[in-house]
Amino acid sequence: MQPGQMAYDRASTVFSPDGRLFQVEYALQAIQMGGTAVAVTYDPGIVFVAYRNLPVSSLAEAGSIEKSFAIDPGLGCVTAGLIADSRVLVEFLRLEAQRHRITFGEAAPYTLLGHALGTHLQQFTQFGGTRPFAVSLLLGGFANDGTPGLIELDPSGATIGWKAYAIGRNRRAVADFLEEKIGPARNEDAAFKLAVQAVAEGSPTPFPPEALDAAILEPGTELKRLAPSEVARRVSGLPFIGTPEKAARGSK
Repeated sequence: MQPGQMAYDRASTVFSPDGRLFQVEYALQAIQMGGTAVAVTYDPGIVFVAYRNLPVSSLAEAGSIEKSFAIDPGLGCVTAGLIADSRVLVEFLRLEAQRHRITFGEAAPYTLLGHALGTHLQQFTQFGGTRPFAVSLLLGGFANDGTPGLIELDPSGATIGWKAYAIGRNRRAVADFLEEKIGPARNEDAAFKLAVQAVAEGSPTPFPPEALDAAILEPGTELKRLAPSEVARRVSGLPFIGTPEKAARGSK
């Protein structure tokens, strides 16, 4: 802890003299300790892939650890951070989507839901007696013309649109990898392989296929989570290359 920081990190509503909210930064740090999650758009859908820590006990069901969630037909998200916090935010999105459908008789635009959730997240940085959510999300949906899109949301409530992006562990390095490797056009298979390789970039060690939570979203349909056997088939032969630093050392 830096000198002078102690006086300003007791509440999320107190700014430090240099304009920082330490509780929000701590929430972002907690997200960095979780697994990497990636979303990549393609024509005409979105691929979500997230790394999940496998249970130590052989009695546990790995598939019970969910990182990707269906919101409404044509709407889905992937999360990184505290799973319990993510469930609260996913429920918020589902209720907002149903409220919009009942009120207006149409599916809620993903951009509208993203901004509504961003406002909700921001409120937990502005009022005393609360703490920021230790979760980042990549919310995916489709424009009126069917174009897929993503919105990133973090504990501060900021919203940014992307064609492909990463959250969680080593997100900056993984985002750089996506920016370098992504092409002007992608089909589902290319988007899936890119997302898996990006998640591998954020992992400190190789991992088995069952550590991946993968899902595909297409217009007007529910998010389709891939079965472990399907994930294993799709990733067969793909190198799980570890962190960018290790890859760089290995290439010398």
